[in-house]
Amino acid sequence: MRKLLGAAALTCGLVAAAAVVAPPGLAAAAVGPSSTGSWSAPFTPDGPTSLLVGVHSVLLHTGKVLVFGSKSLPTYGYVYDPKTRTSVRADPPADIECAAVVALADGRVLVVGGIAKGLVGIKNILLFDPVALTWTEQPPTPLGRYYPTATRLADNRVVISGGTTVTGAPNDTVEVYTPPPAGSSVGTLTRVSDHHSGIYPRQFLMPDGKVLEVLAARASLLDPTTWIWSPLPSPSGHGSGQTLELLPGSPAGSSTVVLAGGMLGTTGNPAVATVETFDESTPTAPWKRVASLPQPRTHMASTWTPDGRLIGVGGNGSANFTDATLSTLSFDPVANTWTTLASQTKRRGYHSATVLLPDGRVLSTGDTGDGGGGNTSEVFSPPYLFKGTRPTITSAPYRVARNTSFAVTATAGSTAVLMSPGASTHTTDMNGRIIPLAQTATGTGLTATPPAPNVAPPGYYMLFVVNANGVPSVARWVRLD
Repeated sequence: MRKLLGAAALTCGLVAAAAVVAPPGLAAAAVGPSSTGSWSAPFTPDGPTSLLVGVHSVLLHTGKVLVFGSKSLPTYGYVYDPKTRTSVRADPPADIECAAVVALADGRVLVVGGIAKGLVGIKNILLFDPVALTWTEQPPTPLGRYYPTATRLADNRVVISGGTTVTGAPNDTVEVYTPPPAGSSVGTLTRVSDHHSGIYPRQFLMPDGKVLEVLAARASLLDPTTWIWSPLPSPSGHGSGQTLELLPGSPAGSSTVVLAGGMLGTTGNPAVATVETFDESTPTAPWKRVASLPQPRTHMASTWTPDGRLIGVGGNGSANFTDATLSTLSFDPVANTWTTLASQTKRRGYHSATVLLPDGRVLSTGDTGDGGGGNTSEVFSPPYLFKGTRPTITSAPYRVARNTSFAVTATAGSTAVLMSPGASTHTTDMNGRIIPLAQTATGTGLTATPPAPNVAPPGYYMLFVVNANGVPSVARWVRLD
């Protein structure tokens, strides 16, 4: 039965750096915001209860952010406007904390599962409308899911796997959610196979149409044409709380992921600094060690920025909330270096999230432990925002047909990238991707060609142009059909 809930509105001078010799894999950070970036003071958006903690942060195609979570049941939610720093309450009709979250092609947000008393799963699947700010019940997942994963395919269907059931047992079923057809608000759910994934398996759609799954010490590959899973070489030395992201690639897409940090053994053990990459296009090759983190971290949230760097926020030296690491990190996958950036004020450990905003800043939320970030938020301005005039996009189409090039009027010499809106929780945005566009410079900007559906599934993307100094424009929203 469909259930709709409306949301009630609420008011809601550069210092020169001394010469530093950095160890291998660690870049020397100069002093000043053009090298380290800058954090805002912690703030609490108008309206949210003190129990509302941003365990999940989802960038909407409206430019606003859906934030939900709590320190204890029930789950609260709000939609935050970064431009006005005001919010509108949007409490969900179920306890969807620790759910799976993914945006669909039309901009609505699918939320699968969540938490019930006893730390077990719930059966709810919800669809959130970013414009109407309403939640619509979808067909339930029969066994329930707590800590599941939802991965969108090129045809807009969503693969649902992993997590635990209403009894706390592993949910080893794999289901596919098909979004509502035109004129309807309720989709369908079909069981397609069985596979033991564990909790929050990290999954990414690959350019060949397959789905890469990575856990702490195991990797698999799903073929959605047959629903058959195949084993892959396993990562090592990460444990729980690891960060995994899809690396930037070419206009043809990326088949390589980077896995960073984690915590071996029990939840009280120290974190690790290990970082590895894996290329799904060579599925028999082992994982490759790359530059280690500057210090061991577990529960470090991450997001890509338009200049092709991975921003790592928060994390701990051990356990869920112990030995907080307040300094921000930047990973350059081309140079294979980590750079230490500015420190934030609040601890952002377990149950924290980060998303890139359309203006190029990074929103940090969450941490449910005592003494942590709680219901506050902080905004990070990366170093590129202090490196001179930003390029601009004067015009770009709002909708882009898949096989048709499109013109972008922008600052001369800029290059264009697409970035998917973030849906972050528990260290990772599994549907996040940054895609350089195939493009040709013109007298007024550039002409670009959209990527293939497996590289960029249909839906809303942020279009940035970036100049030679790595400084991005403010994003324009485009919808790939």
